[in-house]
Amino acid sequence: MASYSRDQAVKRVAKQQRTLVTTKQLARCGLHKDALAHRVKGGWLHLVFHGVYTVGCGELPPLARELAALLACGQAAFLSHHSAAFVWGLRKLPPPQVEVSVVGRGCRARKGIRVHRIRTIDRREIVRHEGLWVSTPARALFELAQTFGQAELANALGDGIAARLVKPAEVEAVLARNRGRRGAARLAAVLGNEDAMTITRSRAEKAFLKLIRDARLPRPEVNQKLGRYVPDFMWREQRLIVELDSYQFHAGPSGFHNDHEKDLAYRDAGFDVLRPTRNHVVHEPARVLVSVVRALERARRE
Repeated sequence: MASYSRDQAVKRVAKQQRTLVTTKQLARCGLHKDALAHRVKGGWLHLVFHGVYTVGCGELPPLARELAALLACGQAAFLSHHSAAFVWGLRKLPPPQVEVSVVGRGCRARKGIRVHRIRTIDRREIVRHEGLWVSTPARALFELAQTFGQAELANALGDGIAARLVKPAEVEAVLARNRGRRGAARLAAVLGNEDAMTITRSRAEKAFLKLIRDARLPRPEVNQKLGRYVPDFMWREQRLIVELDSYQFHAGPSGFHNDHEKDLAYRDAGFDVLRPTRNHVVHEPARVLVSVVRALERARRE
């Protein structure tokens, strides 16, 4: 096969795999050791992980690094733990090493990949998503429970529920299939802990008001009627409303519809609307405070 034809064959493979090819695929395209080394030296191929290369300039598209780890570890591998959380949006940034679980056999360690070896996996706990085999959101939360503290885990679970990625019943099912394993007790405690998962309205309101008071911001009206609705907090002059969401009362189609209707009514009345969760107010107050300060500052400038 001519050099041009071999390179075109490699490009066709890479196009289907986020610019990636393995050494076995390169060999099938006619590029063996010497030809491969020549293209690496010339900057046409770039090593990602041992046995996996990217074709072109070397800049990886989104999720290519994760796919490269799966290609390096073989067919029994799937993205798990912090990498699975990143793929699902439960973690904003990718972990320093791609985390992969490998079922039923050894996988040689590779720089940049953290391998978790497991004996078995229930097929219901992995899924094909964005062209990648990955832990389901419920299993990813179980995996995060192995290293997360309770507050951090509660936030991840709350975010997953708020984003409609996972339901408490799905997490309970994963726990039932993994009793006694590392992280199960911690996740079960969070799932059943009202303070961790379903922070009461009164507790969240007190925490929010303390946050506002300590920051010396204007005090809002609390639970005062506006049209047909009663917002949690309202700065009437600054035209700002803050509603404290809870997955228990805001999840599901009806909760989503009701919240949307309220927000439309508030905005029709000329108000900006913020919806931090109760968990955010209690466990991530700085994040909530920044949002409120920015909204009040926008109102002041206008």
